[in-house]
This record gives sequence, structure tokens and C-alpha cells, in this order.
Amino acid sequence: MKRESIFFLGLLVMGVAQAGTVVHMERRSLPDGKPRPSSVLYAQSGQLRIDSLDGDGHVTHFTLVRDGTIWEVNVQKRTFTKFDKQALAGQQDAMQERMQAMLQKLPPEKRAAMEARVQGMMHQAQQANYTLSDTGRHDQAGSWSCKVTQLQRDGKTVTEACIAARGALEGGDELVDATHKAAAVAVDVLSSVPAARAAAQRMTLYAKSDGYPVRMREISSSGKAEEEEIASSVERQSLDADKFAIPKGFTQTTLGQADE
Repeated sequence: MKRESIFFLGLLVMGVAQAGTVVHMERRSLPDGKPRPSSVLYAQSGQLRIDSLDGDGHVTHFTLVRDGTIWEVNVQKRTFTKFDKQALAGQQDAMQERMQAMLQKLPPEKRAAMEARVQGMMHQAQQANYTLSDTGRHDQAGSWSCKVTQLQRDGKTVTEACIAARGALEGGDELVDATHKAAAVAVDVLSSVPAARAAAQRMTLYAKSDGYPVRMREISSSGKAEEEEIASSVERQSLDADKFAIPKGFTQTTLGQADE
């Protein structure tokens, strides 16, 4: 009887909400645009969920990373899609088939020009060299002091991040560990596709930062930051297990179907 009581107690503990870390992000145009909610990130026990919000703050879709797998959930269509090496490779094959079918319909001279253009773009993407550099600068982003780092592609800055140390963030250990784990999963999946290796390289670099980017700025080709995403709050919060599960009643689709 005592052993049975311990077993059922364990089941009860597994069913209750556990403390996690929740990050609310806002986006604004620079230099003086009005901030608007853009996403909410949830981290707990190595699991990660990122909600994308519309202009009214409603969740349109979310990305779920758990158990070594990436899931994309479309809340509006009530569908979900699994991302893994096999699924991504299958999508690449399907895209190649569609591309070849389209090319065959073109006149020979236009087909040759299009093939050369596509091959050039693929080569450029695969050969791109990304580096992450510490600028030596510190800044203030919202409530947090952070260190400014720059992501450069072939020597040109494309993104600037202000990274707060894990110890400066509420629930920082859990947050940083979950984002590192998610990045490792994404790198493993993306590295199987040549065209996506540049994205995998970027994730690998950021995963080396022992903190969380409380501010991200995309840098234009002119060298100016035109938009930024910044954390408005980072807090500990009780999260139900359902937060990291596929909603009931949603239909699974393939990658090709998800794009339609």
C-alpha cells in the first residue's frame, strides 16, 4: 500500500503546473516607433515554446522545441507540422521537383539563365561565412544591462544583439539552458540541408553566448538599425504541461501542406 501511495503521489506531482520562465518581447521601428507585442517565449525543463503575435496580441502560430524535435503549430488553421531531418529532406526533394518542372516549361535560353541564377544563389548561401564578435560595449536594454555583440556575414554586420548575463535574469539559468538546447536541436535538423547550413551556423554562434539577447537589431545594407525587438519582461511563472503540448483537435500536416 505504501508503494502504491508513492506511485500515485508521483502522478499527481507530474500533473501540476511547474515553475518556468516567461519572456515577453516587443518590436518597434527605429528611431522612435511605438513598441508593439511581437512574441512570448516560454522555457521550462529544457523545453521551449515561442508564440508569434499579431497586431492585437493574439497568437497566430507558435514553435515548440521538445524531445529533440521542432514543431510548428498554426493556431489559425488548427494544424501542426513536425520538423526533423527526414521531413526537411523530403521538402527539399519536392521543391527540386517543382523547380525542375517549372524550368522545363521555359524556353532554352531563359531556362539556362534561371538555372545559373538559382545555382549562384545556392552557392552564395552555402559559402557565406558568419562570425560573432564582442564589440566591448555595454548598454541598457529595458531593465537589463547587456553586452553588445554583432553577427557579421562576410565581414558585414547583419544583426546586433545585446546579451544579458543569465545571472541578471529572473529564471535565467532555465531560460539560457532551454534556448541552448533548442538551438542544438535546430542546428542538428538544419545541418542536413545544404541550403540551410548558414542558418545553422548562425544558431551555433549565438548558442555560445552564456546569456539571453534582451535586444535584437537587424542591420540594413546601409549599416543602419531600422527595427529592434526588445524584452519587456522576464519572469518566473507557473506553467501547465499543456503549454508544451500540441493542442487537442489540431491536424498534422506535412511541410509541403503547411506552405499551402
